[in-house]
Amino acid sequence: RGDPPPPSAGRPRVPLPRLLVCKPWRSRLTGPAFSRLYREFHRAPPLLGFFENDETVFCWFAPLTPTSPFLPVHPSQSDLFTLDARHGLVLLTALGADGEPLCLIVWDPIFHRQWLLPLPEFVDYPTVPDCAAAVLCAADGCDHIDCHGNPFRVVYVGTDEDGVAQACVYSSEDRSWSPVTSCEHTDLPLLVISSRPNALVGDAVYFLCHQETFILQYDLFNQELSMIYWPPLPKCKCGEYIVMPTEDGVLGCATLKESKLELWSMEAGTDGAVKWAIRRVVELENLLPSPPRYAISCANGVDVFFVRTDLGTFTVELNSGRVKKVSNSTNIIPYMSFYTPGTSIVKPVQACLSLLSYDLQII
Repeated sequence: RGDPPPPSAGRPRVPLPRLLVCKPWRSRLTGPAFSRLYREFHRAPPLLGFFENDETVFCWFAPLTPTSPFLPVHPSQSDLFTLDARHGLVLLTALGADGEPLCLIVWDPIFHRQWLLPLPEFVDYPTVPDCAAAVLCAADGCDHIDCHGNPFRVVYVGTDEDGVAQACVYSSEDRSWSPVTSCEHTDLPLLVISSRPNALVGDAVYFLCHQETFILQYDLFNQELSMIYWPPLPKCKCGEYIVMPTEDGVLGCATLKESKLELWSMEAGTDGAVKWAIRRVVELENLLPSPPRYAISCANGVDVFFVRTDLGTFTVELNSGRVKKVSNSTNIIPYMSFYTPGTSIVKPVQACLSLLSYDLQII
């Protein structure tokens, strides 16, 4: 017999429903030892759903599986905006009446933990209107299989009206922001693209800019912000691609050329110059009901892409070829985490409502 087919990325890798087994097995399947072994076996956490930012109803969660720990939730007030999600954490910003950022919120939806963070000192709305941020686990030596309860860091990058990029990192262990570091373009003002995904590769976080030949890199180890050369992609304009880590741990990106999804990785040539190398091409014409326009985001590790078409936004599972319409939004942040049904310490809706009422731990 051959190996069984891999599970669909759209279906969460969870143990058998607890109601189908006796109490001794039930306790084993939901115990910490089994959960750890299960996660180590699968490595990449499943895609549970996504957070969506909309102009009329800000920040709501859309589950992609029936066993997701949350139900669809629409906030009663339009003052939360999702910035990033990684390692089981979600990063949001609270907005004022005029759309100005008031504070940052780090949320662990699985274990119902929330932290309220002050904004960096350099954020002075509206003189720093374009900002992007990333949240990540900060535990030394963590394999990021189960990061819940670990310390975290938040990288915040903004470009001011003079085109100078500034950045700093927040540490939950130090409960403070690092000193601000900055860089500027000598010819053109920098402008970070806040609506596009960032990428964590090694000890650096990468943020897209409107300049086609540069990308912002924040070095987590040295706490430095710099511009690095970004080789132009063939027949691709800035903002039409997304950055992501590749399977071998280098910086990569995805873009659409006509009906083809192209996956690239950055590598050094024989002359030492950095260039792009194509690593995979996926034809989407026969998968989607209408022509694809551009890639919105991707769920790293499970090869699921969110693709925009004239009929809405669809998920595309590269391994299985499955597609599904999931939204009409163009601002989507995937949420990935392991989750065992029945082990949440609070009810899903209660967790979301407590976040919306700012029942938070200030650090």
